[in-house]
Amino acid sequence: MTQKPQRFAATATPEPDDDVVDVQEGDIQMDELFEQWSAWCRTRRFYAPPSNVGSILGQLRGPSRPSRQPPNAKCSTSMAALHLAIKGQPEDALDSKVFWLYYGERVSSVKQSAYVLGISRQHFYRLLRAFSQRVLIAAKQIEADNLAASEALPHRAESSE
Repeated sequence: MTQKPQRFAATATPEPDDDVVDVQEGDIQMDELFEQWSAWCRTRRFYAPPSNVGSILGQLRGPSRPSRQPPNAKCSTSMAALHLAIKGQPEDALDSKVFWLYYGERVSSVKQSAYVLGISRQHFYRLLRAFSQRVLIAAKQIEADNLAASEALPHRAESSE
Protein backbone atom coordinates (compact mmCIF):
# COMPACT_ATOMS: atom_id res chain seq x y z
CA MET A 1 0.00 0.00 0.00
CA THR A 2 1.20 3.37 -0.88
CA GLN A 3 0.33 6.23 1.32
CA LYS A 4 -0.94 9.42 -0.12
CA PRO A 5 0.95 12.48 0.99
CA GLN A 6 -1.05 14.47 3.51
CA ARG A 7 -1.91 17.99 2.57
CA PHE A 8 -2.51 20.63 5.13
CA ALA A 9 -4.23 23.93 4.71
CA ALA A 10 -2.05 26.99 4.58
CA THR A 11 -1.64 28.77 7.86
CA ALA A 12 -3.93 31.69 8.42
CA THR A 13 -2.40 35.11 8.21
CA PRO A 14 -2.93 37.11 11.36
CA GLU A 15 -5.43 39.93 10.93
CA PRO A 16 -5.35 43.04 13.04
CA ASP A 17 -7.88 42.97 15.85
CA ASP A 18 -10.01 46.12 15.99
CA ASP A 19 -10.52 45.78 19.74
CA VAL A 20 -6.81 45.80 20.60
CA VAL A 21 -5.69 49.14 21.96
CA ASP A 22 -2.07 50.13 21.58
CA VAL A 23 -0.99 51.15 25.08
CA GLN A 24 2.26 53.02 25.41
CA GLU A 25 4.07 54.05 28.57
CA GLY A 26 2.98 57.68 28.17
CA ASP A 27 -0.64 56.54 27.93
CA ILE A 28 -0.32 54.71 31.25
CA GLN A 29 1.03 57.88 32.88
CA MET A 30 -1.79 59.90 31.32
CA ASP A 31 -4.32 57.38 32.60
CA GLU A 32 -2.91 57.61 36.13
CA LEU A 33 -3.00 61.42 35.97
CA PHE A 34 -6.62 61.50 34.78
CA GLU A 35 -7.62 58.93 37.40
CA GLN A 36 -6.08 61.26 40.00
CA TRP A 37 -7.99 64.16 38.44
CA SER A 38 -11.22 62.15 38.62
CA ALA A 39 -10.66 61.46 42.31
CA TRP A 40 -9.69 65.12 42.82
CA CYS A 41 -12.97 66.23 41.23
CA ARG A 42 -15.00 63.87 43.39
CA THR A 43 -13.47 65.42 46.51
CA ARG A 44 -14.57 68.86 45.27
CA ARG A 45 -18.17 67.63 45.18
CA PHE A 46 -18.17 67.81 48.96
CA TYR A 47 -18.57 71.58 48.60
CA ALA A 48 -21.50 71.66 46.15
CA PRO A 49 -24.76 69.78 45.64
CA PRO A 50 -24.65 66.85 43.17
CA SER A 51 -25.56 67.70 39.61
CA ASN A 52 -28.67 66.27 37.99
CA VAL A 53 -27.51 64.88 34.68
CA GLY A 54 -30.27 64.51 32.10
CA SER A 55 -28.11 63.98 29.03
CA ILE A 56 -26.70 60.95 27.23
CA LEU A 57 -23.90 60.92 29.77
CA GLY A 58 -26.41 60.59 32.60
CA GLN A 59 -28.28 57.81 30.83
CA LEU A 60 -25.08 55.80 30.40
CA ARG A 61 -23.97 56.35 33.97
CA GLY A 62 -25.42 53.16 35.49
CA PRO A 63 -23.06 51.20 37.72
CA SER A 64 -19.71 52.93 37.89
CA ARG A 65 -16.19 51.82 38.60
CA PRO A 66 -15.63 52.43 42.29
CA SER A 67 -12.76 54.60 43.41
CA ARG A 68 -10.24 52.71 45.50
CA GLN A 69 -8.72 55.79 47.09
CA PRO A 70 -10.18 57.66 50.06
CA PRO A 71 -11.21 61.30 49.47
CA ASN A 72 -8.27 63.68 49.50
CA ALA A 73 -9.07 67.37 49.22
CA LYS A 74 -5.47 68.49 48.76
CA CYS A 75 -5.00 71.77 46.90
CA SER A 76 -2.92 71.37 43.77
CA THR A 77 -2.06 73.98 41.18
CA SER A 78 -1.43 71.35 38.51
CA MET A 79 -4.79 69.64 39.15
CA ALA A 80 -6.55 73.01 39.07
CA ALA A 81 -4.86 73.85 35.75
CA LEU A 82 -5.79 70.42 34.37
CA HIS A 83 -9.38 70.94 35.49
CA LEU A 84 -9.51 74.34 33.79
CA ALA A 85 -8.10 72.85 30.58
CA ILE A 86 -10.71 70.07 30.62
CA LYS A 87 -13.61 72.40 31.41
CA GLY A 88 -12.43 74.74 28.65
CA GLN A 89 -13.07 72.14 25.96
CA PRO A 90 -16.39 72.27 24.05
CA GLU A 91 -18.94 70.07 25.82
CA ASP A 92 -20.78 68.99 22.69
CA ALA A 93 -17.66 67.65 20.92
CA LEU A 94 -17.53 63.87 20.57
CA ASP A 95 -14.07 63.52 22.12
CA SER A 96 -15.20 65.59 25.10
CA LYS A 97 -18.18 63.28 25.62
CA VAL A 98 -15.89 60.26 25.42
CA PHE A 99 -13.56 61.74 28.03
CA TRP A 100 -16.40 62.59 30.44
CA LEU A 101 -17.90 59.14 30.06
CA TYR A 102 -14.60 57.42 30.78
CA TYR A 103 -13.13 59.57 33.54
CA GLY A 104 -15.99 61.76 34.75
CA GLU A 105 -18.92 59.37 34.83
CA ARG A 106 -16.67 56.29 35.06
CA VAL A 107 -18.89 54.10 32.88
CA SER A 108 -18.30 50.40 33.34
CA SER A 109 -18.86 49.35 29.72
CA VAL A 110 -16.80 51.12 27.10
CA LYS A 111 -18.31 48.95 24.39
CA GLN A 112 -21.86 49.99 25.33
CA SER A 113 -20.87 53.65 25.59
CA ALA A 114 -19.22 53.54 22.16
CA TYR A 115 -22.32 51.89 20.70
CA VAL A 116 -24.61 54.60 22.09
CA LEU A 117 -22.32 57.31 20.72
CA GLY A 118 -22.32 55.57 17.32
CA ILE A 119 -18.60 54.83 17.19
CA SER A 120 -16.40 51.75 17.48
CA ARG A 121 -14.60 50.78 20.66
CA GLN A 122 -11.24 51.43 19.00
CA HIS A 123 -12.37 54.90 17.90
CA PHE A 124 -13.54 55.57 21.49
CA TYR A 125 -9.99 54.98 22.73
CA ARG A 126 -8.47 57.05 19.90
CA LEU A 127 -10.71 59.99 20.79
CA LEU A 128 -9.87 59.56 24.46
CA ARG A 129 -6.13 59.60 23.75
CA ALA A 130 -6.32 62.63 21.42
CA PHE A 131 -8.44 64.59 23.88
CA SER A 132 -6.13 63.70 26.76
CA GLN A 133 -3.01 64.79 24.89
CA ARG A 134 -4.61 68.08 23.85
CA VAL A 135 -5.78 68.78 27.41
CA LEU A 136 -2.33 68.05 28.88
CA ILE A 137 -0.73 70.59 26.56
CA ALA A 138 -3.36 73.19 27.49
CA ALA A 139 -2.96 72.42 31.21
CA LYS A 140 0.80 72.97 31.07
CA GLN A 141 0.26 76.31 29.33
CA ILE A 142 -2.40 77.37 31.87
CA GLU A 143 -0.17 76.46 34.79
CA ALA A 144 2.82 78.30 33.28
CA ASP A 145 0.67 81.39 32.61
CA ASN A 146 -0.72 81.34 36.15
CA LEU A 147 2.74 81.00 37.70
CA ALA A 148 4.05 83.87 35.56
CA ALA A 149 1.06 86.02 36.54
CA SER A 150 1.58 85.25 40.22
CA GLU A 151 5.24 86.26 40.02
CA ALA A 152 4.23 89.56 38.39
CA LEU A 153 1.92 90.55 41.27
CA PRO A 154 2.95 93.81 42.99
CA HIS A 155 3.43 92.30 46.45
CA ARG A 156 5.78 89.67 45.02
CA ALA A 157 7.90 92.30 43.31
CA GLU A 158 8.15 94.31 46.54
CA SER A 159 9.19 91.31 48.65
CA SER A 160 11.99 90.35 46.25
CA GLU A 161 13.66 93.79 46.47
